[in-house]
This record gives sequence, C-alpha cells and structure tokens, in this order.
Amino acid sequence: MNVSPDFSLPLRLIAPYFVGAVVLYIVSMGLLLLLPVDISIHDFRLIGWVHLYIIGFVMMVIIGAMGQLSVVVGEIHHRYPKLFGWIGPLLGTGTVILVGGFYYDLSLLPYGGGIIAIALGLFAFNLFVTLSYSRRRTSVTRSMQWSTLFLGIGLGLGVLMALGYAGRIESDPSHWRMGHIFALFGGYIMINIMGVSTVLLPMFGACNRPADSDYTISFYMMAASVFTMVCSAVFHSQWLETAALLLGIGSVTYYMFQVYLIFTSKKRRYSDIWERSVAVAFIALVFFMGIGTYGVLSGDEKGVLLAFWFLTAGFLGFLITAHLYKIVPFLVWFERYAPFIDERDVPMLHQLLPERWANLQWRLALGGLAAVALAIVFSHSLLWQTGVLMLAGSGFVLLGILIKLLRDKL
Repeated sequence: MNVSPDFSLPLRLIAPYFVGAVVLYIVSMGLLLLLPVDISIHDFRLIGWVHLYIIGFVMMVIIGAMGQLSVVVGEIHHRYPKLFGWIGPLLGTGTVILVGGFYYDLSLLPYGGGIIAIALGLFAFNLFVTLSYSRRRTSVTRSMQWSTLFLGIGLGLGVLMALGYAGRIESDPSHWRMGHIFALFGGYIMINIMGVSTVLLPMFGACNRPADSDYTISFYMMAASVFTMVCSAVFHSQWLETAALLLGIGSVTYYMFQVYLIFTSKKRRYSDIWERSVAVAFIALVFFMGIGTYGVLSGDEKGVLLAFWFLTAGFLGFLITAHLYKIVPFLVWFERYAPFIDERDVPMLHQLLPERWANLQWRLALGGLAAVALAIVFSHSLLWQTGVLMLAGSGFVLLGILIKLLRDKL
C-alpha cells in the first residue's frame, strides 16, 4: 500500500465530514432525549432518529474516511475530487429534510431522500470510476466496488419507500423495509467495515493481517444475504427472508472469528484508546447478535430495540470513534508535519491526541451506552435521560478533540 500525498485529498476537503458527523451525532442525542424509553420500533420519530444517526454520523464519517483510504489502497488518483466539496453539504441538507419529514410531514420524505440519493450517488460514481482505473485487485478494492452497487440498490429502495410514505405512488413501504436495511447496512456499511478492517485493524493494532481468502468468505456470504433479502422483498417470500437472515448471521459470525484471530496475533502488548474503543464495539456486536436473534425469534419488541441500540450506539458508535482517533491525527500529521521531518523537530503521531480528553470521552460514551441499555430493559425514564446526556457529553468532548487536532500546526 503506497501512502503518498499524491493520492490523498487535501485535509480541507475531508475535515468537514468528520466535524459535521460529530455535530450531527450530538444533534441525534438531543433528539433521542425527547423520545420515550418505551417507544415502539415502528414509531416514525425513532425511524427519523435512525436515519439521522446512520446517515448524518455513520455515513458522513465513512465517506470522509473512504475519500482518503480508497485512493491509497487502490494507488490511484480520484477522478473527480471536486465532488467532495458538494457531497457533504448535499448529504447534510438531505438528512435534515428527511428527518423533518419523519417528525412533521411525510410529504417531505421524497425531497430529503432525493437529495441524499444525489449526494451518495455522486460519491458512489466517483469511487466506482476511480477504482476501475486501479491495477490493484484485493479484497478491499473489491469490497469498495461491490458496496457501491449495494449503496445504489439501498438508495433506490429508500426513495421508493419515501414516495410510498408520502402517498406519491401506490406502494406499501413495509414490503421494502428489510431490503432497504440490508442493502445499506449489510451491503454497504458492513461490507466496507469488514473489508477496510482487514487493513486498519492489523495496522493500528500491530497484528498479523489475514489472507484475502479469509475475508472473501464473509464478503460473499454478506453479498448473498443482501441479494436474497432484496429478492424476498420483490417476491414477498418469508423463506427467502429467513435464508437472508441466516446468511447475514453467518457472515458476521465468521468475520468476528477473523477479528479474534487478528487480535490474538498481536505483536506488542499495550492498550490505548483505539484498542479499548474497538473492544467495546465488538463486545456490543456480540450482544447485538445474541439479543437480536432472541428478539426476532420470540417476537419480543423490547429485545429488538435493545439489540438495535447495541448495534448503533455500541458497535458503530465505538468503532467509528476509535478510528477517528487514528485517522484524523494521521491526516493532520501527514499533511502538516511530514514535509518538515528532515528540517526540524516534529511531534510524534500519538502526541497530537489529547489522551485525557479521549479517555473522558470513552468513559462518558461507555456509561451512556450501559445506562440506556438498562433503561430499555427496565423501562426507566431517568436512566434513559441520564444515559443520553452522557452520550451527548461524549459527543461534545469528541468535537473538542477534533477541533484541537485540526487546528494543530507548526
């Protein structure tokens, strides 16, 4: 992998994605504070919150990270780098309109969904065209290309559902819900996470990297799961939906086994904020798999809600935060300090990160995750509000850390 400034986008194009994502994370926690602890998983307010969190926080960080990582892994230049100046504002605007539609007026959904589709379509187009010029063909580049296909499918189904909810077309949105979820979460987010983590987890954790063939088992199982789920939505087939769920569970289970092998091959014994955050993320993923399977099989709505909480705030929240602590300091150091390494003393990479602030953020996020989980189990409003406030506080601390990092210079 050729880490060269020739392939990287300037920090001024990428930094707004990370800052904007954390701002929307804080906003999402503010909205969560207004929801009741016993809210139904079918409540439009909760669905709106999910879209704000996934698109505004998760997708925004992924786009920023992939904007740098995709060209470095593929050793190729972006074909249309100026698009990154448009994607972020469009994505943020579309997300706000979409959430407003879920909270106030369903007729707004097609407009918000359409703007989001344009933003993510531009990103997918640039990424797909860029990687098509790369001579490197690895599991990571393949996962990036395949994920753009699933992103397109998920966006198409999402726009179709938005038109149905708004009454613009005669279509039952619930028929497409699982296909939409699987295409975007399984096909785009998880395939990207599984592919990129084969590079980042060994690199940041000083561990052995698995062979491409080890990853492809999870990759193809997840791809099959997504295609099967979309087919189940088209044909309204329950047995296809069950098969898709089993394939998805198998894919994530095998991936977690590979993660276990990666960390047990660790060459140096130390613990930092990245490792602690990743540990919480994968423990939360285990909880999601176990509780989610029980909730689906038993029809327990509270179990499904609890599993979803561990997936969003636990797995995605801690995994993304962990990699922000590695990616942002590296980008700042690489752009602002690396050119002067032979001319003057420059700080080490780890010295850029304010460790005490990062530890505070981790403790607040972990406490908030646990408090809200207990609140869901016991239907306890005070625990719910306390946990959400702790998570919002962790977001403010994380925002302060990012601002400090991005303002750091010689």
